[in-house]
Amino acid sequence: MDQAVDWRSPYYPKIFETYDRADFAQEFLRRSPAYRGAYAAAIAARGGDRVRQFRRLASRWGLVFRLRP
Repeated sequence: MDQAVDWRSPYYPKIFETYDRADFAQEFLRRSPAYRGAYAAAIAARGGDRVRQFRRLASRWGLVFRLRP
C-alpha cells in the first residue's frame, strides 16, 4: 500500500516543481469535496439529466467534458 507523502518532508515541494496551471487545477478539484460530490451526481445521472448535470458542472468549475452519446 502506498503511504501518504508528508507535507512537512523536505522533498514534498519537489513533487510540484514540474506542475503547470492545469496540474494544480486538477489537484484542487481532486481534493474538493464540493467538486467530487457534484461529479459523482453527474456520473450517476442518466439520459438528458446526465448531460444537464455535466453542463452545470462544467459551467460552475470552468471545465470542458467530452460526453459520449
